[in-house]
Amino acid sequence: MTSNVPTTYKEVFKTDKGVVYQCDATNRLILEFWDTHTALSARDFAQFRRMVETVDIRQMALSTDAAHDVEILTPPRSERCYVLTLCEIVHLRELLTGARLMLDLNAMLRECGCSTVES
Repeated sequence: MTSNVPTTYKEVFKTDKGVVYQCDATNRLILEFWDTHTALSARDFAQFRRMVETVDIRQMALSTDAAHDVEILTPPRSERCYVLTLCEIVHLRELLTGARLMLDLNAMLRECGCSTVES
């Protein structure tokens, strides 16, 4: 992962495989995965997260058919295309789920008037 993160980016959630940042200047979430950066609106982020969650990893794991070795996913309104193996899908799910939970936690804290959680 890169160390040259713009100062307008706030880390939302990080794993050893990637990181999700929030950019208040552009009102976007930045997905850093595979040393690439994909900027997504909150709606597109949620849609992509649901897309990743609906991949049938059980089918991928059990199938001997080569067609189930990878899954091709394209985030909404993006030219990026991810060709993911079973392990990569699991890592991406972990990253996206963790980011969603942190965003939800921060929203709940703002609603109750508490300060937001800093990474």
